[in-house]
Amino acid sequence: MDTALPDGSPDALTDAVPEDSAPDAADAPTGPSRCGADPYDWISSPVLGDILEKQTKAPHSVVELTLAVLALQNDDQFKTQRIPKYNTKAELIRYQTQDRGKLVDATAMVSYPSSSGTYPILLILHGTSGFSDGCAPTGGMVGAEWGGFEEEIGILMALYTSFGYITVFPDYIGLKSLGAPTGFLHPYLVAEPTAIASLDSVRAAKKLVASTGAVPGDVVVIGGSQGGHAAAFVNRYLPHYAPELAIRGSVWDVPPTDLMEQTRAALGTSWENATKNTIAFFTAADVWYGSAPAGISEVLLPPFDTAVPESMATECGGTKFENPTLESVLTPEVLAAAKEAEFGTFDPWACYLTENSLSSTSVPRQDDIPSLFLLGELDTLVNNTVERAAFQELCGQGHKLVYLECAGASHTKPLVWAFDQTLDFLEARLRGDPLPADTCLLRSAETCTSQP
Repeated sequence: MDTALPDGSPDALTDAVPEDSAPDAADAPTGPSRCGADPYDWISSPVLGDILEKQTKAPHSVVELTLAVLALQNDDQFKTQRIPKYNTKAELIRYQTQDRGKLVDATAMVSYPSSSGTYPILLILHGTSGFSDGCAPTGGMVGAEWGGFEEEIGILMALYTSFGYITVFPDYIGLKSLGAPTGFLHPYLVAEPTAIASLDSVRAAKKLVASTGAVPGDVVVIGGSQGGHAAAFVNRYLPHYAPELAIRGSVWDVPPTDLMEQTRAALGTSWENATKNTIAFFTAADVWYGSAPAGISEVLLPPFDTAVPESMATECGGTKFENPTLESVLTPEVLAAAKEAEFGTFDPWACYLTENSLSSTSVPRQDDIPSLFLLGELDTLVNNTVERAAFQELCGQGHKLVYLECAGASHTKPLVWAFDQTLDFLEARLRGDPLPADTCLLRSAETCTSQP
């Protein structure tokens, strides 16, 4: 969730990796009984993660990146104790993944050190950028003379790489900057398609760097906002979908992990910053699950039941509401459901929220991945009261979570204000260090170390 809501060809499948590397989907939580969606089975195939197309992007030198760090610090964006160590190379790839039992393709940017060596993989999961291919985050990088160097996320990605990571930045299904149009909306905040496409992007990155001197090691994950939600569900889906990958730690930055309670808050009394995100989720979920008899008109009043899907398909900013109120945009039925625990009996919409909330999804938890749960004290989009309660509930379910709340930080600041702390956490997990003594302890907001 972000305040600025915008937010494979058959011939390419012939170069398959060995059969023994095919994912085992025997225990896959497929869809027959979930929210009334049509049943399907995951494809178990060695072509998942195959690279269908690629474009070489501009490299970056240690000198360039050091100057970028100095410029960011001089502009009071953040501060860091780290300095770039490696020159970097980057490639934009279109890779094979799947959705609802069918092969589809997606895009990702992959960056790696130009020096030979073994490097951990850092999977970076982005926040809300829009809902159609024209809103793909890598689209802002591909046309840039410096390969995205002047884009903030491009700078951060190159910096992470220069510190000694193979970085992977997927656009998610429905957000694609290469190839034919996807043909449907990005399934915004629907956990499964984003999680499995992200895992397939890691498979693709490993195949890409196999011909270079960069040898991939274990995986760590950083996700912000929508990407924080994605990071949590990447962990959940890992043992079911990509058990051959080893994720050692992850950072969930301002994550709406409890989508049920976030939605109830956003539809509770008055129009909130998050109300628009909730509407976007319901609209995208209606397309992905397709099980509501009357579709999105069960949630949105005319003309919004047609205007919202149309604008999400064409405008990265989504629908522009003028002086909206809950009662003028949403149906009485959904507003009544929001006042009931667990959204009452308003199915399939209650089921959509349940399945895409980490504490209540029917996908069994089989992972034991330690994660940093990062919030901003002054976040006005992701409801902190909801997520503090979610942190405690998830710890009660056995999750290994370390809590950090950046004092004075708005929704977009924690990931940069805690820049060094997030990397310290991930590097400790890669080393196999014990978790800190305050694991699963809810702490007061504090000054994060990279705050300018």
